[in-house]
Amino acid sequence: MNEVETSILDCNSRYFGFDTLQLMENAGRSVAQEIENRYSHDNKIGIFCGRGNNGGDGFVAARFLAEHNDVTVYLVGSPRDIYTEEARKNYSILKNTSVKSQIILDTKTIQIAKHDIIVDALLGTGIQGELREPYRTLVEKMNACPAAKVSVDIPTGYNTSVQIAADLVISMHYEKVPSCVVATIGVPTQIESLVGPGDVRFLKRRKNDSHKGDNGRVLIVGGSELYHGAPVYSGTAASKISDLVFIACPRSAAPVIKGATPDFIVHPLSSEYLVPEDVSTLEDLAESCDIVLIGPGLGIHPKTQKACQSLFALDIPKVIDADGLKALKGMVDVLAPPAVLTPHHGEFAHVFGTQSVQDAAREHACIIVQKGVTDVITTGTRTKYNHTGNAGMTTGGTGDILAGLITGFGAVNDLFQASCAAAFVSGMAGDRCYQKMGFHYSASDVLDQLQPTLQWCETF
Repeated sequence: MNEVETSILDCNSRYFGFDTLQLMENAGRSVAQEIENRYSHDNKIGIFCGRGNNGGDGFVAARFLAEHNDVTVYLVGSPRDIYTEEARKNYSILKNTSVKSQIILDTKTIQIAKHDIIVDALLGTGIQGELREPYRTLVEKMNACPAAKVSVDIPTGYNTSVQIAADLVISMHYEKVPSCVVATIGVPTQIESLVGPGDVRFLKRRKNDSHKGDNGRVLIVGGSELYHGAPVYSGTAASKISDLVFIACPRSAAPVIKGATPDFIVHPLSSEYLVPEDVSTLEDLAESCDIVLIGPGLGIHPKTQKACQSLFALDIPKVIDADGLKALKGMVDVLAPPAVLTPHHGEFAHVFGTQSVQDAAREHACIIVQKGVTDVITTGTRTKYNHTGNAGMTTGGTGDILAGLITGFGAVNDLFQASCAAAFVSGMAGDRCYQKMGFHYSASDVLDQLQPTLQWCETF
């Protein structure tokens, strides 16, 4: 796991009902047990704590270690600046015990007392880049001490020019650095494979200095005279996330799609349906976009299918949905990565026969989002499962919304994470509809719930 995946797991663990205060208690106890197993009792131990959850683990460890050792806790910064509720709670508990504590406000003048063991609970996996003050100077002084050094989760400053020279690293839940000891904290490994709000919350955020187009330029190739609503659903979903949504559609569908909303930039194509002669135009449009969605509402005219097959070879991230999937049968080998396919069970069987979802994704180097009671999102080597959604989402248009969300998220994010986030948001929007209306809702109602669902996920 990388830093983002760790943050996703922490967030999703809360969503699935794990008490984060209890998890911190488990982590701190595990740290204390491992230290005592390694170094026995009656040691002078200095525990250096940051203001986040890594420091919170240190506060808990101090309580357990103090039973058989002489422990001093050093907090870097003011207690009022402790970031998380869990860490604040454990600092408050610690202050009500006999454990000695000091506040470090100036690392340049601090004299680190002589300890047998120094515990580094300063910074965890969420910190990137070179250490800043006061941590840089503190780490240098800690390294200068002859004491044994133990890091919680990862060594502070890991993979930078100044890092703790740890003799022992105790990582929570899984291996984060080579030769670490992995501590069990009570989160089953199955949680890693479940999609939750963390998959949305830790997508890339918009930067304050970004400009129009920096947060995603999306091209949707879809629509026909009969199915003009499908690209509207996809485009509306994508527009909740991306800066610009271009819809290239047959000229028969263009007036309706233009009239649906001013949020789209509509490019009418040459014919009443997509034809091979349109491919060069679409290639030009795709060059200025970050990702292309192929399929919603295109229809299955033989010339349309042939044109789709040419688009599969585009050297751009792509999402293949609906009628695009029909054109994929027998042509999967021409699909240029990276690509996301969004079949339901019937569409999957049409393209891949009896092959398993994981095998199909692995063989063709694509991501498959197989829609169902439980959505399966897989690269073939990595698989996650989404349990949001309900039977009301069999209504027409919800699949187009999912495809639009994947496309919107995928414009500026890793496609696997984008697919996981989209499945969760789409299903939860449907669940919100069910809570309000039972099964008596439409795809338009799901669209209305996207914004509050996204906002809820981003602040969970």
